[in-house]
Amino acid sequence: MLNQLHRLLLTPWYWLAIVLVGLGLEGVALFYQHVLDEPPCVLCIHARVWTLGGIIAGSLGLILHRFYWARLLAQLGVVISIAGLMERSYRAMQVERGTYEGLCGFDPGFPGWLPLDVWFPNVFEVWAMCGYSPDFILGLTMVEGLTYGSGMLLVIALAAMLLLVRRPG
Repeated sequence: MLNQLHRLLLTPWYWLAIVLVGLGLEGVALFYQHVLDEPPCVLCIHARVWTLGGIIAGSLGLILHRFYWARLLAQLGVVISIAGLMERSYRAMQVERGTYEGLCGFDPGFPGWLPLDVWFPNVFEVWAMCGYSPDFILGLTMVEGLTYGSGMLLVIALAAMLLLVRRPG
């Protein structure tokens, strides 16, 4: 079974799946924002940026999947992006449950050379304070679903990284 999984990691299908999952996550977030009128908080915007990082890393893997070092770097980008996504969604879950002591304002904290909220306000502009997350599926809120889902994705990404390192292919 590990051989089959390793062979999958060497194909463009693995990287396409990463890109499609990332686009799906962004699509759900934008659906909730623009169709269901659920405004995003700063932590939601940060989650979108981490998801965008995963899409970019997956796209690089898709383009350069034939080269070992490119696969490795792209997979590292995927792991880092999912870890960042999980941290932000976990923090949002803490805020929602009232167990986080910090502040959560309207400033997304983008650097001056990368003002995503100015360039793409319909995607990266903060519209609400943290503390509320809409109902999602299976009795979970959106941030609970994102936290648990990103945890599962992180396990998969780390396992894939381990396979890529142990079996260069």
